[in-house]
Amino acid sequence: MKLKQAYNMALNPVGVKLIFNNNETKYDEELFKSPKKKERYCEFIKRVSEGEFLKIKNGDFSCVTGEIMLGFMKPKHMILDMRLDFRGLEYILLFPVNKYNIENCESIILIVNPKICMDIVEAYVKIYKKPLNIVCGTVSGICSEVTAYVIKRNEINFSFLCSGSRLFAGFDDCDLLCGIPYGMTNELIKKMLDIRENRKLDYQLAKEYRDSIK
Repeated sequence: MKLKQAYNMALNPVGVKLIFNNNETKYDEELFKSPKKKERYCEFIKRVSEGEFLKIKNGDFSCVTGEIMLGFMKPKHMILDMRLDFRGLEYILLFPVNKYNIENCESIILIVNPKICMDIVEAYVKIYKKPLNIVCGTVSGICSEVTAYVIKRNEINFSFLCSGSRLFAGFDDCDLLCGIPYGMTNELIKKMLDIRENRKLDYQLAKEYRDSIK
């Protein structure tokens, strides 16, 4: 993925693919590994951003909230919008998208800084001609805000993460996460790269003008 190189991103973008009991999606089953111990969804995301391929299912989670938000467990109380509720969900495949491709995956998750967020928002506004509205709750950040919400609503969303994500998964204090529906990624990334290149030219012209009037 050109985005990782262009922005010098340390961590890989993560692809998310839902696998149902009537699955017809073809993927390398030997490549994807089941977790050897229970962990939080945010920890799985961090591992995959560092290069692993994971296949997670009900019972793999040490955080009940993640299991509920991703649709593997029913909540005791009604939760709207921020939770997956698809019937027949068996697995979720997580993979570094710059190392592997699955056609028609649901979404990608980017680990970003505020500057990259700026370009995502600018690209979105230029493409869709409307503001980018985000929904954040901070209680169940990665599992709900940039996974379940993005897949369910087919909209880009950001997460400031929850405290558990920063404590247990080891995300940096400046890390934010962005979830993007897979169908939007190509156009959005192309626009981001155009914005970045044009900004370089603007900076150069501004510098030349400033130098000329000294």
